[in-house]
Amino acid sequence: MAKFKRHLPMSATIAIVVHVAIILLLVVGFQFKSDRKANPLDNINTINATVISSEKFDDKKLSKESEQQKKQQEIKQKLEEEKKQLQAELEIEKKKAEEMQKEAEAEQQKVEEIKKQAAVEKQRLEEESKKQAAAEKKRLEEEVKEQAELEQKKAQEAKKLAEQKKAEEAKKLAEEKKRKDAETKKLAAEEKKRKEAEKLAAEKAAEQERLAKILEAEEAEINAAEAEAQRAAKARAMSRDIAIYQDAIRSRIQSRWRKPISEQPEAWCKVYVRQAPGGYVEDVVVEQCTGDEAFRRSVEEAVWKSDPLPEPPTPDLFDRDLRFKFIPEI
Repeated sequence: MAKFKRHLPMSATIAIVVHVAIILLLVVGFQFKSDRKANPLDNINTINATVISSEKFDDKKLSKESEQQKKQQEIKQKLEEEKKQLQAELEIEKKKAEEMQKEAEAEQQKVEEIKKQAAVEKQRLEEESKKQAAAEKKRLEEEVKEQAELEQKKAQEAKKLAEQKKAEEAKKLAEEKKRKDAETKKLAAEEKKRKEAEKLAAEKAAEQERLAKILEAEEAEINAAEAEAQRAAKARAMSRDIAIYQDAIRSRIQSRWRKPISEQPEAWCKVYVRQAPGGYVEDVVVEQCTGDEAFRRSVEEAVWKSDPLPEPPTPDLFDRDLRFKFIPEI
C-alpha cells in the first residue's frame, strides 16, 4: 500500500481526500439529524474544519511527494546521461507508464465504488430528509462527474505523455545509433586513408631507395669509368712521356756516339745506366751486344759522354736505374 501511494498522482490523492470529507459530512449530518435538528452553522464549521484539516494533510503529503518526485527526477536525469542505460531506462519508463495506467484504472474503480457508496448513503438519507438528500445528491453527482472527468483526462494525458516519451526515447536511441554508426564509418574511413597514406609513403620510400641505389651504382660506375679513363689517360701520357724521355736519351747518346772502324750496320746493345738526380751518370754496363768489342766500347763511351742525361718531362718519371736498347743510326 505504501508503494502504491508513492506513485499515486496528486489529483487522485486530492479526490480521495475530498470524497472522505463528503462521507464524513454525511455521517455527521445524519448524527445531527438523529438529535432532531442541528444548527446549520455548526454543520458549516464541521465541514470547514474537515476540509482545512484535509488540506493541511494534503500539503504535507504533496510536499513529501514533491520531494520524492524531485529525487526521482534527479535519479532519472543522471540515468539518462549514461548512454549505456538508455535502453534500460526506456524499459523502466514503459513500466512506469503501465503502472500509471493501472493506477488510473484503480482510481476509476475507486470512483465507481464511491459513487455506489454515495448512492446507498443518498438512499438512506432520503428517508430522513428528501430535500437535503436531493441537494446532496445533485452536489455529489456534479462533483463525482467532475472528478471522474478530471481523472479520465489525467489518465489520458498520462498515457499520452508516456507514449510520447516512449517515442522520444526510441527516436533518441535511433539518432544515437545513427551517430555512432556514422562515427564508426568515419573512423574506418580515416583508418583506411591513414593506412593507404602509410602504404604510399612506404612505396615512395622504397622507390626512392631503389632509385638512390641505381643512381649510386650509376655514379659508382661513372666514377669507375672516369677513374679508369683518367688512369688510362695518365698511363698514355706517362707512356708518351717515357717514350719522349727515352728518345731524348737515345738522341743524346746518338749525338755522342762515334762509329767504329768496323762496319756493323745491324748491331745493337742493351745498356744499363745508373744515374743520380739531375741526370748525372754514375755507372754504365753493356749487358748485351750484337756487335764486336769496338762497337760495344763505342756505345759505352757515348753514354758517358752524354752525362748529364736529359731530365724527364715530369719528376715522377725519374728512375735511377735505366735499361734501354741502343740501335745506332748509321
